[in-house]
Amino acid sequence: MERIPLAVRRIVAAEQSCGLIHFFTSFCDVSAAPLAIEAEAFNSYAADCAADDAATACQIVYDIMRTRSGHILFKKAYAERFLNSLSVAAPAHVFSAELRLLAPTRLQAYVDTPGVYLSGVAEQNLKVLSWVPAAPASADHVQTFPIPVILMLVKSSYPAEVMYRHGAKIGLLFNARRTNPNAKVAQMGLRERANAYLAENHVDEVLLVHDAADAYLVPEGSRSNYLLQKSDGTWWCSAEEDILVGITLKTTYRVMEACGHGSVQHAKLTLKDVLESKSLYILGTSPTIMPVQSVLLYRDAETRGYYEDAVQALGATAETVRQVSQDRAELVIPVNAKLAAELRAQYFAEAASS
Repeated sequence: MERIPLAVRRIVAAEQSCGLIHFFTSFCDVSAAPLAIEAEAFNSYAADCAADDAATACQIVYDIMRTRSGHILFKKAYAERFLNSLSVAAPAHVFSAELRLLAPTRLQAYVDTPGVYLSGVAEQNLKVLSWVPAAPASADHVQTFPIPVILMLVKSSYPAEVMYRHGAKIGLLFNARRTNPNAKVAQMGLRERANAYLAENHVDEVLLVHDAADAYLVPEGSRSNYLLQKSDGTWWCSAEEDILVGITLKTTYRVMEACGHGSVQHAKLTLKDVLESKSLYILGTSPTIMPVQSVLLYRDAETRGYYEDAVQALGATAETVRQVSQDRAELVIPVNAKLAAELRAQYFAEAASS
């Protein structure tokens, strides 16, 4: 246990929902077997608020995938993305072709281990978690630190079926951006801001809105990509250099083609594009392809100021705005329930063949 930083132990304690956790002291060692640790061993760290100087000395790299009845959806794609994120965080390391072939097998072996799932659970998210030094490693240093990895089933919730007919409620988080959008590296301050917004405003997700210097770019959500339909019927997502291209987004490319809705195009989408969209979807491991019914534009005088500055600078015209109060308004977006059902059904058809 002492080989796991306190910050990581806290994450495991707070998020795990399983009987066993697999811990690889060196994931790159293809001959290594994981150490099986009872999840309860981490419980004492859940309320531990002691300072951890090591937390600032490492980057936490992670990914989350969905399991259904012992099957990991898009297992190979998630394993590859996790290793790609590690290669960004630890560029001096070499992740061998043999490891890339082995990684999906290790994920499945964890899920197949007796005692991993708690009683009665058939569908749950699997989190893979690693930590590497925050400072770039020298050629000499790379030999001295391994790549540790933890596999665990985590507390999971999935949208109710009615949400796919009525749509999700989302909001805008102004002056919010990822420091490294192309890798799944934890950014705790941003995550805490997003979580606070979700809880305070009873919405399902927030879109990250950059500042005026970046032309109010809206690349992605706090834990999702998004897809919008413009007034001409075309479908758009953010430019790939601005986002972590999600597995659900990649699947959505195939879903849209299979359903006869054409290809998804990419561009640097701004708040203007969101406000003037015909329809909007959030894409992610838990929501899959979820229609959006409303976007909370502002919630107080401060965020109203941010919003109005952006609208003026962009020359944007929101389609249908509902004024909830003087300093609270939301964009109302029509939901095509038939289309949403079609896209989701095709998504799971793609998942079954993955």
